Amino acid sequence: MVSAYQTGNAKYKPETFPGKLGIEANFHGGEIFKHTPFFKSTIDGPTFAGELCVFKQTNGDKLWQRKLHYPEIGGGLIMLFHHNKDTVGNGFAAYMYWKYALVRSRVVDFNMKFGLGLAYSTKKYDAINNPDGNALGSKWNAYVQMRLGLEWKVAPQIRLVTAVAFSHYSNGAIKLPNLGINTPTGVIGLIYYPGKNPMVVNRDTFNKRPALKNEVYTKATVGFLDITKDKNDKIWLMQSTSIGYSRYINITNKMSFGTTLEFNFGFPHVYVNTLEVEKKLFKKASTELSVNVSDEILIGRLALHMEAGVYVYHTYRMPLPIYFRIGGACYLPEMGKKKRSQAFILGNVKTHGSVAQLVEGGIGTTWKF
Repeated sequence: MVSAYQTGNAKYKPETFPGKLGIEANFHGGEIFKHTPFFKSTIDGPTFAGELCVFKQTNGDKLWQRKLHYPEIGGGLIMLFHHNKDTVGNGFAAYMYWKYALVRSRVVDFNMKFGLGLAYSTKKYDAINNPDGNALGSKWNAYVQMRLGLEWKVAPQIRLVTAVAFSHYSNGAIKLPNLGINTPTGVIGLIYYPGKNPMVVNRDTFNKRPALKNEVYTKATVGFLDITKDKNDKIWLMQSTSIGYSRYINITNKMSFGTTLEFNFGFPHVYVNTLEVEKKLFKKASTELSVNVSDEILIGRLALHMEAGVYVYHTYRMPLPIYFRIGGACYLPEMGKKKRSQAFILGNVKTHGSVAQLVEGGIGTTWKF
């Protein structure tokens, strides 16, 4: 199959893939990482995991596919069996992912994988039955996987996988405690392409640049968070509004600079996730003003973004004036006569350090110039 993209000004170098579809099976070995001193469970043994993935190899029909070096897009199932399952339980997750090739060669490919999904844990915190299992406050959680790996081309339709991976699942502080399960692992596996016909694409050196490189944006979100370990505690809200400026580095990446105003109607975040048992609630909402910088990778109409921010004003004392956000967005079709405006929906997890504060969702709009 040949890429539909052609141009007389481009220089081409053929790229051959074993097939359009592939299957991957992996074995993971590692151990839960106690990333905070509040983690009570004893971790004195290894974690083993089995993983099965199916994927589609992109062929360059879209500009973003060529700019991102023909990534794989797929879905996976992973089962994590922890040694101390009596307190932390075992984890089972289903997720979607994309895999981006950093370096390709005739012998081996070096790539990065990023996945998001839903996880189920067989254990959660219980003040009576599982007081030391304070990593998770709920059995259903969000799942994140990141991986760096080498894929060795041992046969025309088979590749050997050697990699290091990091798995995380937690509920985003919708229900405390929410320290999360973090598991770094070593990975070994096999990739098999069942199709017998190789897929050939044209890897061009043509660098398509955005027609409009500048953008302003505005967005509004609502976050959901818990504030204590009390079973009867309700879910609290945080409302935020952001404005900012973005600069497109290329057609698949942009940097943004903005400011965010937040109104937190739950407990001030100095106590969120510290596992302190506090019954007093402040009647006044906590108000925060921050400045932030973010990077966004565009995969068609979908996007992955990472943000770091610093508070310049806050109502109550805070342990660290720094926060992080990681999440995704879906951009809707361009609007207006000149197609300069675009609406989007988004979802984030906001963290302070290595522990989530809340999960949030919202809407926004952009205008390019």
